[in-house]
Amino acid sequence: MKARRSLIVFIVAVLMLAAAIIYFDTELLGHVKQTSQQQGSAGDETENGFEDMTDPDTSMEEDAGEPGDDTGTGSSETGEDEEDRPIFSESVTVSYNTPEYDLAMMLCEDKDNRAFLRLKYYMDGASVENELDQEQIPELAGIFESRGDAGQGDKQQAGSAEQSSVPEGDRPYSIGQALLNPVRGQLYIMVNGAKLDQYIQSSFYMVDLNDMSVKKLFSYPAKYGKMYFSRDFSKLAYSFLDPPKTNMYQEDSVVEVFDCVNSEFLIRGSRKADNSVIGKNSAPDYIYDYTFEGWQSPGVIKLAQIARPSGNTGSEPVRSEVLYDIEADLLLNLDGTEISPAGTVGDDGGSAEENGPDDAGGTDTDDVSQPDRNEPVEQLKLFYRYLGSDADYPKAMLMLADDFVLRMGLLTQFGVNEIHKSDIDANQESAAMYAELLRAARFGSLVGVSIPDGDTAEISYIHTIGLTADSQFSQEMKATMKKQGANWVITLIEDGSK
Repeated sequence: MKARRSLIVFIVAVLMLAAAIIYFDTELLGHVKQTSQQQGSAGDETENGFEDMTDPDTSMEEDAGEPGDDTGTGSSETGEDEEDRPIFSESVTVSYNTPEYDLAMMLCEDKDNRAFLRLKYYMDGASVENELDQEQIPELAGIFESRGDAGQGDKQQAGSAEQSSVPEGDRPYSIGQALLNPVRGQLYIMVNGAKLDQYIQSSFYMVDLNDMSVKKLFSYPAKYGKMYFSRDFSKLAYSFLDPPKTNMYQEDSVVEVFDCVNSEFLIRGSRKADNSVIGKNSAPDYIYDYTFEGWQSPGVIKLAQIARPSGNTGSEPVRSEVLYDIEADLLLNLDGTEISPAGTVGDDGGSAEENGPDDAGGTDTDDVSQPDRNEPVEQLKLFYRYLGSDADYPKAMLMLADDFVLRMGLLTQFGVNEIHKSDIDANQESAAMYAELLRAARFGSLVGVSIPDGDTAEISYIHTIGLTADSQFSQEMKATMKKQGANWVITLIEDGSK
């Protein structure tokens, strides 16, 4: 009996233990199932994270150098090796971006201290990744190191808009502006270099996103305003302040318009392709400073205008807002009516037509009743034609007086302020410098002629000059000529007054 009772107690204990084990296993399985469901839900969210790039809580700056990458780690899943990942990168704001392209742009530096631009965007619905390196955009070389040399602190401080009080477009050694033309598939990039007083040496590029071809549009030190496309994205317009020390333009502020369809400038330095100042109804004896304010229509821009007499008359500048019809080359009032041409008189009593810019053919309107007036002008034009010819270049030198002096702001980059005829004759290095400087120059348009006496002529004119193909510019010049026998010789060529 005692043995049977012990057996019953043992069986009950075993059953209770089994029941406890079954209950524990049931709770454990339920917990594991719930945990698995939560992990699966979290995995779905991660998988779809790349799709929602427009989420305002998803910032490109949070990605570790990989704009548009859902992992932000540059892992092997993206096809990028660990050593190929940039050691530093910063996001670049792209204006006119669209959901169709969803273009992400990063300025990066690799382990070999080579800077490059990384682009991620969609083309015909497919994700595309491309890079622009220092071979394509030379100004990228040393862009990060130059920040430290300029005393701007480390890379992150110099490159972050949030940590700098300087407007993004005005920061040296950075991407000043980037604009996407979604209609043409073009990306426009302004690369800022060194700061010169209040101005920045900037280079402007156009990139065709279809084949990644790169075209340099200009390189020039200035203070650039924000750039804007026309409504149909056929044109790009902006204005900039010209440094007074360079004396490239007689104006302080000029406007430019670029044709995105034909990839050419319609207006450059407030001048048309024939180097005449914009607005055929503008006064020839006034200088016009223009600031771009916006697009009125795809062919008409709105400008802030400051008109000031070209001579030292003591008159106050006149400020106004005008419209400019690009194709018609007309200045308009804000109501669309044409601004009446100013009937000003030249400094020697001539009419505005006599002292005005040349026609489209580049020849001025000569007055046959003033032969003394025409002769020095024609001699000066002949001088420029000789300069452009290797065979006739010695003839150009013979047209210079023995006491000839050349004064140009450009000469300062060679360490001199002026060049004398005696320097050219005695020093072949100076002669080569002078030849290189003016060989590509050409006479543009006549501004005015003054003949104080029968043997002296002072000619104001516009000429175009450029040391390289991408640095062409126009500027006002002044030539003083003396009559020697039956011929006119040049005694002085200098920058025109600002």
